[in-house]
Parts: sequence; C-alpha cells; structure tokens
Amino acid sequence: MSKMRSQFHAWFFQEDWADRIQRWMALFLQLAIFGVLIGSVRQQHWLVSFTAIIVLALTFLPAIIERQLQVILPVEFTLVTCLFLFLAFGLGEVSNFYHKYWWWDLMLHTFSALVMGLIGFLLVYIFYMTHRIQMSPLYVAIVSFCFAITVGTIWEIAEFLLDWYWEFNLQKSGLVDTMTDLLVNALGGLVAGYIGFEYVRGGDSLIADRIVRRFVKKNPRLFKTRIKKSRNDAPEAG
Repeated sequence: MSKMRSQFHAWFFQEDWADRIQRWMALFLQLAIFGVLIGSVRQQHWLVSFTAIIVLALTFLPAIIERQLQVILPVEFTLVTCLFLFLAFGLGEVSNFYHKYWWWDLMLHTFSALVMGLIGFLLVYIFYMTHRIQMSPLYVAIVSFCFAITVGTIWEIAEFLLDWYWEFNLQKSGLVDTMTDLLVNALGGLVAGYIGFEYVRGGDSLIADRIVRRFVKKNPRLFKTRIKKSRNDAPEAG
C-alpha cells in the first residue's frame, strides 16, 4: 500500500509544475471517457459501452509499456495518448464530430502519424545514442517514416475488420476513406521523419530535442554505454 501511495504521489504531485499539469489533464480526459462509459451503460448503448471500455484501457498503454520495458516515459506520451483517444472517440464518435466536421478524421490521422513517427524516431535514436547501431540521419528519418506508415496501415486493417465483422462503419466512405487516411498518415510520417533527420544531423529541432532530453533524463541507465564511451574517448589532461 505504501508503494502505491508513493507512486501516486510521484505521478500527480511531481516537482515539475508542467508535468503536474499534463498529468492532471490526462486524468481529466480519462475521467471524461469513463463518464461516456457510464452514460452509455445507463442508456443501454452496448456497442458504445464496449468501445468505451477498449478506449479507456488504451489510455493506460503508456503505463503498461513502462512496466513491461522498465522505462520511464515522459508524461507527454500519456497526455497525447489520452487526448487522441478522447478526440477520436469522445468527440469523433460519441459527439459525431466526424460527420459535423469533414476535416476531423484527417486531422486525427495526421496528428497520430506525426506522434507515431516521433515514437519511431525515439526508439531508433535510443540505439543510435548508445552506439548499438550506426545509421546516417537519412536512415533514421526513413525508419521514423516507416514506423508511422506501419502503425497507420495496421489501424486501417483494424477498421476494415471491425466494419466487416461487427458493422462499426469506421470506414465512412470505403476505399476513398482508407486511401485518404493513408495519404495523411504518410504526410504526418514525413514531418516526423524530417524532424528526426534535422535533429540527428545536428540541426535545431525543438520537438525532438525536448522528447530526447526528457527521455534521457528519466532513463539514465539506458545511456550508460554512451556516457562510458564518451569518457573513454576523451583525451587525458596534461
């Protein structure tokens, strides 16, 4: 019990005020999705209830990744996950934003592809920084782009299966919807790849720099190899 209390305190009462705000915002979004679940159960909208349970479970994906991989993710990952799921489900499906605003689906796919591309960049950059692989900035960008495209394609396959088997109607206009989503996924992946390319090449990339610095700060053990190598390569004084 004391361990749970200390973890709860670390999550919601951290010294960094920016982290605190983002953590509480993520919690608010989770509560909003939970509210949709309660409302759908009361109204006996079982399909919405089932979807809400899945969406609510997905908001805990960053925490599951942290536990399974034994890493500490920046709080931005939790906030972005909760925000995207709320925008897609809470506003998109429940509040019918997909029909009210033609650009809603395109915006979400572009946003998700950008985030997935940055996650792909972070994954490959961990190996790059620890000297486990040697890659040019171009190849780092390509991996980031391909990661975003892969995740987007898997999502489109999931949409097709849900529409085909459970009649969800996620692919609003069939092939046109699928191909448009893939195109904006490619656009988001290209942006993420360019950000990663500029950062590895030594350029100024505010987004990538913040993600990398915060991840390195929270997981110093992953980068001991690089620190040790840097010390060994340093010239001796005198």
